Amino acid sequence: MVKRNPVERLYFKYNAAINKSQCLVEGCSTNLVGKHAANLERHIQKIHPEQYELLAVEKKSQTSSKVSKTTRQGPLDGIVEVRKKIDCVTRLNRSINGINCKFINDSKIKIVTLRMAELLDRHTGHYLKQQVLLVMERYKMSPAQIYSIICDNARNMVKMVDLFNENSENNVEPVDDTDEENISNLEDSNDDVLLRNIQDIISTSDIEMGPLTTSMRCAVHTFQLAICNFMKDHSIQGILSKARKVLTNLWSPQANYLFPLLNNNAKRNIKFQQRWLDKFNWLSYSEKLEGAFCKYCVVFAKSGGKGSQALGSRVKHAFQNWKKALEVFEKHSKHEYHTLSLLKSEQFLKSFSSGQPSIIDILDTERMKQKKENRLNLLPIIECVMLCGRQELALRGHKDAGPICFKTESEPYINEGNFRAILKYKAKDLNHLKHFLESDGRYKYTSAKIQNEIISSAGDILLEKIVKEVNSAKCFSVLADETTDISVKEQLALCVRYVVGSDENVFVCERFLKYIEIYSLTGKDIASTIVNGLNSCGIDCSNMYGQGYDGASNMSGRFKGTQKIVRETCPKALYVHCAAHSLNLAVSTSCDIQAIRNSLGLVEKMYCFLNTPKRKNVLLSVRKCHESDMDTRSKSIKHLCATRWVERYTAINDFVELFPYVIQTLEKICEWNDTTLTDANILMKAMDSEFLISLQVIKVLFSYGLPLCKLLQKVNLDLKEAVDLAEVTVATIQRLRGNITEEFKQLFKEAEKMANILDITISIKRLSKKCTKRANPSINDPEEYYRVTIAIPYIDSFIQQLNERFLCHKNVLKGFQCLFSGTYSDDFDELLQFYLDTDKQIVKAELNLWHAVLNNNGQHPKIQILCSLPVSTATPERTFSCLKRLKTYLRNTMTETRLNGLTMLAVHTDIPLSAEEVLDELAKKPRKLDFVL
Repeated sequence: MVKRNPVERLYFKYNAAINKSQCLVEGCSTNLVGKHAANLERHIQKIHPEQYELLAVEKKSQTSSKVSKTTRQGPLDGIVEVRKKIDCVTRLNRSINGINCKFINDSKIKIVTLRMAELLDRHTGHYLKQQVLLVMERYKMSPAQIYSIICDNARNMVKMVDLFNENSENNVEPVDDTDEENISNLEDSNDDVLLRNIQDIISTSDIEMGPLTTSMRCAVHTFQLAICNFMKDHSIQGILSKARKVLTNLWSPQANYLFPLLNNNAKRNIKFQQRWLDKFNWLSYSEKLEGAFCKYCVVFAKSGGKGSQALGSRVKHAFQNWKKALEVFEKHSKHEYHTLSLLKSEQFLKSFSSGQPSIIDILDTERMKQKKENRLNLLPIIECVMLCGRQELALRGHKDAGPICFKTESEPYINEGNFRAILKYKAKDLNHLKHFLESDGRYKYTSAKIQNEIISSAGDILLEKIVKEVNSAKCFSVLADETTDISVKEQLALCVRYVVGSDENVFVCERFLKYIEIYSLTGKDIASTIVNGLNSCGIDCSNMYGQGYDGASNMSGRFKGTQKIVRETCPKALYVHCAAHSLNLAVSTSCDIQAIRNSLGLVEKMYCFLNTPKRKNVLLSVRKCHESDMDTRSKSIKHLCATRWVERYTAINDFVELFPYVIQTLEKICEWNDTTLTDANILMKAMDSEFLISLQVIKVLFSYGLPLCKLLQKVNLDLKEAVDLAEVTVATIQRLRGNITEEFKQLFKEAEKMANILDITISIKRLSKKCTKRANPSINDPEEYYRVTIAIPYIDSFIQQLNERFLCHKNVLKGFQCLFSGTYSDDFDELLQFYLDTDKQIVKAELNLWHAVLNNNGQHPKIQILCSLPVSTATPERTFSCLKRLKTYLRNTMTETRLNGLTMLAVHTDIPLSAEEVLDELAKKPRKLDFVL
């Protein structure tokens, strides 16, 4: 890579470890921070003036060697006055300087290209002046010959001309007047004078006094800036927006609209006719002014008629003479100013609809090319960020700052993070991207700040699409739940449930909206957080018809709970207790029977005892030795889930399958000569007849609850189907209860097999007349004893809890039952009074007609409100799993905005999102790179 300034190479040694440059001039050991060429050169100029003169010679020779050999050679002898044209442009991240010379020779105007070469330093006015002087020296031109310098409006160009007119070129402190225009984005210096008069040129001692040197702005650039400022005017933008609205989105009366009878037409009883709007497509009716207008002439016509007369009716004021309407409308259609307005409107709308380039872009085609090139370079960067977000990958690594370097295979590998690694891998096949990342440009759009903006923009686009669906559905329910993340912050997951689609393609959606950090768990604070969160997303809360939360008192309280406070704002939002939580509470409460509770506790103790590497290896080795004897998929016993009781079926089932191996493992541990011997013996003794019977009963009951729990967590399940599933489960368990004698015999046989492994027999516990802590019937048969004391009480409690927990869901569903049963009830009257304000008799007639159609088709209706009512809060629970994967202990300082954006990308993978959409969203803010097409 070519060094821009030789000062570092000649006089300094840079130490990257401490980021300092040491001066190598004899007798000087100054250390300067960094290796910026301007700072180093300033030190040489002030402290070592002799070395600075040598440095100037070196820089001059370095620059001269870069002068293009393709320019025209030969002095401009005999030319008295010369006009120079100077400009700079960037191509493929290389800055090119062009200098042309315009003069008159033999009575002809000639333009000669003097230079077309790369600029290797910052584009300050001093540097550009040096380049011009080098060209003048090469072509033996005197500054006295320069009559004018034509350039654009950039500050560095104006500064360069000013330097030609200063009294001295020495001891001038460099000023940071670098050209800041991006490719061809021109800067306006707010000077309305197009011709600048410069003072007399005072050159150095060896240059004679010359004529006046004038700086002239390029006329094309000036014209372009004028148009640009005109288009930036907000009033102009407002006029264009209103004109487009008048031409495309103007109010039009419906077919059944009743036009008013005006006073001037009351005698003949003539009104405006709807058919006139159909006949004349340019005609529009104003409800406010009660008259007709030509919408095209209103926007574009300035004058009309003979002698450019001022326009009146149909343009400046409303036309209301309906008697002569057809005659006037026919005549207006033939006017020249109307035809011209029609052509202008067509061209105006075409420029908007077809995406035609603006006047600025037409004048500057290079700007459009650079925009497309910028978009081409930024799209792969956005795609890499989106890929990491979709796959829930961490973007950053140990060293993810600074320029991206493409090292060879022999160089050591540095972990720069997933984003940079994927981007570098992608750049291997995209030469333009690799060149963009390796270039000297400052803006690469790979920094952590830009990553956050891309993630936030992607999340905003997905949220906007979801909100649009929710508002168009006109009916939704809110789902909410809270959890604590890795950084000990309470996060409220906000989700919505709604019906989307039409005709046969109708389905229920549950979508995640955002995480909201909350600082108080009272019902009032959570309710305000939910309502404010929905409003901030842009959702209309007046369409909220349901609330779905867990059964905590702060959420479900009848007086100060979240659901009560939300209903004060949204009265139609019914609260539905999560069905999955209701099932979980039913199972946990029914397990309060002593024998069942003790059995579950012993299984958990067994897991805790064997959950050490040494003891677990014993279990694995025992299982491996007998792997061919028994068919089992389980490899180790699992702990009982602390919250989801139905999920304990897997742990109970695995324990029963591994029971022979567990016993052999405990027997081997009993042979050890350490403290675990006592614990193993205690666990062996604790597995008695009651434990074995309870284990079999738990396994059977949990097997009925597990499928119901999984079905209740489905998104496409409505409240009626949930209640029906619960009733079917209860009916099935009741049949089991009715045939308990036969069913329990099979359970008893399985328990006897396990007892044989333990080398015990199923027996009754010692009976006592004063026993009050457990059942104590006077039964001698062990099978009958355990059926009466364990199986029947547990099944009855299970059925009772299911009926009680799902009673609230049945109450919510009461009013909707007549839609499916075909009978009209008082509950339906209450439902109408709650949701609708209309005549009950009309609704009853519609209901009867509806049932008649349904009986013919054999189909059931999908009621939007009923389908929108929440069934479970499984969707917020699923987002908590995503939260654990995204916000880990290594990423615990993640901000809420970044967390929401990443979660939206990870959760809503079914919503299409392109990098082009994200790039357009980024373009809504001012950027250093111009990529707005």
